[in-house]
Amino acid sequence: MKLTAFLASICVLFTSGCQMTKTVDGDQLKHQNFKLHTIDKKAVETIKVVNIEFIEAMRTNGFAGCNRFFGQAIIEEGKFKVDKIGMTRKSCGTDINKIETDIIDTLSTWSDITLENDILTIKGKHELMFKITSGLNKIMSK
Repeated sequence: MKLTAFLASICVLFTSGCQMTKTVDGDQLKHQNFKLHTIDKKAVETIKVVNIEFIEAMRTNGFAGCNRFFGQAIIEEGKFKVDKIGMTRKSCGTDINKIETDIIDTLSTWSDITLENDILTIKGKHELMFKITSGLNKIMSK
């Protein structure tokens, strides 16, 4: 009886683990908006909402705290990056500039990507945790 319970527990753990490491593909991200909540597990505090949006053909754009950015998202074998990234060039103070640098440095280099329970996590130079939103109009207002 104990052996059966143990084997059942092992089966549950293995199937749960597979679901948690599911590969993210472009179709899961397309037409979705995500609001940034943490960088390196620390809450992001900005006046405006920091976000990333995925549109047609995996083009992406967003707001990094002071400047807008854009580029071509690429996903290969569980890795993610935004290629040919560009952005506006306003300076908004040391704290916001640091947030933007962390975001752009992470997005522009190959990073691990997961999507689970509407939470998008990008782990590279920094760990960015985004939560899905339900429309562009909602993310632009706090």
